[in-house]
Amino acid sequence: MSFPRRPPSKIALELLDCIDQKGGKASKWDLIKILGNESQFHHWVTNFLVKDKFIKEICEQKHTFYSKTENGEFFHRLLKNGKIVNALLRVSGKRLRRGQ
Repeated sequence: MSFPRRPPSKIALELLDCIDQKGGKASKWDLIKILGNESQFHHWVTNFLVKDKFIKEICEQKHTFYSKTENGEFFHRLLKNGKIVNALLRVSGKRLRRGQ
């Protein structure tokens, strides 16, 4: 059984929603469950969300948690408003076509 491919905006929204659902602080395992494996975690969380400062890593004893930054809160609001994300996707890198 294969699952339909999720667009990147949906994946990012699910990750940021997870942090909210966990009281503002999600564990690495919580985020891996959304992404499917450690490689995707590294790609999405380490190389994108943490690197671009949308979320921050919090080390408590032997556990690592992730919480949203101020920029992460703003990014999350943009993702929740699908119209803004779709408009940005339409104008970024592609020529805007009539009738879209």
